[in-house]
Amino acid sequence: MKSLAFWTLCTTYLLIVFGGYVASSNSGMGCGPDWPLCNGVLIPVLKGATLIEYAHRLIGALLALLTGRLCFRLWRSSRSGTDRFVSAATAALLAVQIVLGAFVVWFDLPPIVVTIHFFIAFLFLGCLLWIWRNVHRTLQRHQRAGQTSVRIETKRHIHVLLVLLTATLLLGAYVKHQHYGLACGWLTCGEQLWPSNEAQMWQTAHRIAASATVLYTLWTAFVAYRRRWGRPLEQRLLLAAAVGLLQAVIGIITVTTEVHLPWAVIHLAVGTWMALLLVELKIYLHMSVAIRLSARGRMREYTQTPAR
Repeated sequence: MKSLAFWTLCTTYLLIVFGGYVASSNSGMGCGPDWPLCNGVLIPVLKGATLIEYAHRLIGALLALLTGRLCFRLWRSSRSGTDRFVSAATAALLAVQIVLGAFVVWFDLPPIVVTIHFFIAFLFLGCLLWIWRNVHRTLQRHQRAGQTSVRIETKRHIHVLLVLLTATLLLGAYVKHQHYGLACGWLTCGEQLWPSNEAQMWQTAHRIAASATVLYTLWTAFVAYRRRWGRPLEQRLLLAAAVGLLQAVIGIITVTTEVHLPWAVIHLAVGTWMALLLVELKIYLHMSVAIRLSARGRMREYTQTPAR
């Protein structure tokens, strides 16, 4: 199941990034207003925007098959309530995504629906990441985040990061699908620093959220090393900070190249990578706490068992 979870996760990442390519290349209506058919047929003439949109649908169909098999196997093989809940949640999110995908096509790419569609894709990605990490238990038990005070502080910082990340994703998707990406230059909005119209306001809000996410990731990594949260957490935060800085540079390049297609896709790919790192960090922390509590429970049970 570990291998199946990994490939389902990879397929989801590919689908999200390829979806960005579909949007950036203006191929979202390559199959016309038809769904699940494409231009009224099952297999259309594969060229131009139709080829791009149809390829996106094929990847989505493959993902549906992989997810269905993964959720079924997890449900059958585990008696854990948490495992079964995540399995059901993953399947439900996939169903919602399919319905939203149809609405996006039927109603000609409404920005709000596309933004929700994009965000649910990240929730779905998070569920798959949880399944993979839960099956692939290679948690380093020697990590030093065992103290209650450190654990509480770590959770607080990670929760702030996830809130900032969520705001960045939602604003970024809305800006992209409203075509506000060039409302401002990479530093200023025209000849002034602050926005003066709606498009510039949305673009600026996205930049503020993205900058806050990167800066707070850097700060959290610094705090982790200073307070000695443990090597696994410190390394994860350092990698997330490095990816965040890379994403900031790519964002600047994307604007200065007037949202050139390759850079727009790379921007999404790196942003999705950073989201994976931060969500995995949350999952890792949760798993480390769960394992410690389980170990303490077994120890308490062992010490309370009367000797025969």
